[in-house]
Amino acid sequence: MALAGLAILAGCGEPGPKKYDVSGTVQYEGEPVTEGDIMFASEDKTIGPEGGKIKDGKYALKVREGKNRVEIRGTKIIPGKKGSMGEPFVDSFIPEKYNTKTELTADVGSGKTTHNFELKK
Repeated sequence: MALAGLAILAGCGEPGPKKYDVSGTVQYEGEPVTEGDIMFASEDKTIGPEGGKIKDGKYALKVREGKNRVEIRGTKIIPGKKGSMGEPFVDSFIPEKYNTKTELTADVGSGKTTHNFELKK
């Protein structure tokens, strides 16, 4: 009886495709993206996206297996420029073709856990 209970519990987990550790680098115009965000969105619309932070040109997160659209956003503070409330002005410098209108994809699965992105204007 106890073994049957353990077998049932072992089968319980997060539903859907398996997740894999994915990491890599992100460069824009040959320079590491210092601060930013990266998102992997499955082609399966019933599965929500997985997102993580880019720090010093590197990222690491868990992503569901399969083909994913990849969105990358990079931000930087513009010295000497202030926002409407006097806060530091933050510029989003990565073109739309890498985020809202992304052209990037990545296949995630066993043996496909490193994805490096070299972005250009």
